[in-house]
Amino acid sequence: MIYIIQIINYTLSFLMWMILGRMLLVLIIGNRQNILTGLFIKITEPVYRITKKVLPFANERHIPWLSILLIIIIRLAIIIIFRPAAGR
Repeated sequence: MIYIIQIINYTLSFLMWMILGRMLLVLIIGNRQNILTGLFIKITEPVYRITKKVLPFANERHIPWLSILLIIIIRLAIIIIFRPAAGR
């Protein structure tokens, strides 16, 4: 069970870093399309769609930050709910 939780946690962490990487790429190179930005878009776009469904009032500009916030909340919830019991 703990291994599944760790895989979920690492996957969420990976997605969070990919969103930050996409935001950094947009700042550095703008909206020009290349292979690297295409990869970041392909990986992060499903997270953005989920965030838009969960928070339909969100502005397009704020979706990356809100996505990161949702990932952090989910990770914290997983850690709190499935933390190992003391003494084990």
